[in-house]
Amino acid sequence: MSWYAAYTRCNHERVVHKLLHQKGIHTFLPQITVPSRRRDRKILIKRPIFPNYLFVELDDIQDNWMKTFRTPGLVSICGNGRPMPVPDEDIESIRIFIESDRNLYPLPYLQVGSRVQIISGPLTGAIGILVKEDRKKRRLVVSVELMGQSVAATLFDDEVKPY
Repeated sequence: MSWYAAYTRCNHERVVHKLLHQKGIHTFLPQITVPSRRRDRKILIKRPIFPNYLFVELDDIQDNWMKTFRTPGLVSICGNGRPMPVPDEDIESIRIFIESDRNLYPLPYLQVGSRVQIISGPLTGAIGILVKEDRKKRRLVVSVELMGQSVAATLFDDEVKPY
């Protein structure tokens, strides 16, 4: 039996996880607790570490593959042209991370110099360039061009996304 990364529709990870579990197929949906800001308060919610992905354990039985592919919300099994298994060491490493008492923070894959879009706060919708990142404080410095001038703003890492 091998583990495969399954790509789901947006925000359908839990639904696909539940449906596959009901079909008797082993799945692994790594989740962490993260702070979420609301207008009046901050709350803790469980989120998948890898948005739109979960792991499915499949063998060579054709019937299990067909059950998996016919699951509503599942888009595809990841791979180059055909499903590629995820190494067992990677799955075990993810399990160790999840079970540890460390704080884990999912971050978008951003590099200094990449274009980002601000998704919350007073600059919502603005597009800028990532100038600097401070991993300890979870803050990013983004340069936004306004009216021919460049302005740098310090933002939390969950306030931007890749553009």
